[in-house]
Amino acid sequence: MQKILIALLASLFFTTPAFADVPAYTLDKEKSTLKFFAIQNGAPVEGQFSDFSADIRFDPNQLDKSSIKVDVNIGSVTAANDDVTSNIKLPEWLSAQAFPKATFACKKLTRMPASDNYYADGTLTLRGKTAPVVLNFQMEHMDDKEAIAKGYVTLRRSDFGVGQGQWAKDDVIKNEVRVEFRVVADKK
Repeated sequence: MQKILIALLASLFFTTPAFADVPAYTLDKEKSTLKFFAIQNGAPVEGQFSDFSADIRFDPNQLDKSSIKVDVNIGSVTAANDDVTSNIKLPEWLSAQAFPKATFACKKLTRMPASDNYYADGTLTLRGKTAPVVLNFQMEHMDDKEAIAKGYVTLRRSDFGVGQGQWAKDDVIKNEVRVEFRVVADKK
């Protein structure tokens, strides 16, 4: 009986986690981008976030053990227009001071058959609200040293309370915002 108990305790404390055999990747911030595109008065408005991090564990043959988590520093948002950069950080919009971080956490990865295209089902927490989202991404390159992926998601800003008061309607700024990313990550 004592041997069985010891074996059970050993298996609980000395076995590797389920994701241990899935490669981990370190984000190369200098080569990675996170951009958004909105429509204001019929014209495109583009911006980007310069400060974000990712915990990536990915193996296309072990998607059930793979995971992705991305944290974005909301205060790092910029746009080509200085007024947009200032205004988007205000409480009516992203409320960068009250909600300094946005987080995407993947719950399930799915590969499109016979392709390098994937869906990452997860949740996005933005402005203190959490909603389900599905990222679409494609592996551009993957070898023993690095992985490169690009993708997008279309968000509804109303799902997260982005655009308060007079900005809640989508007559001036459309409700749909496209977020695009290109991730370059080094295998650990």
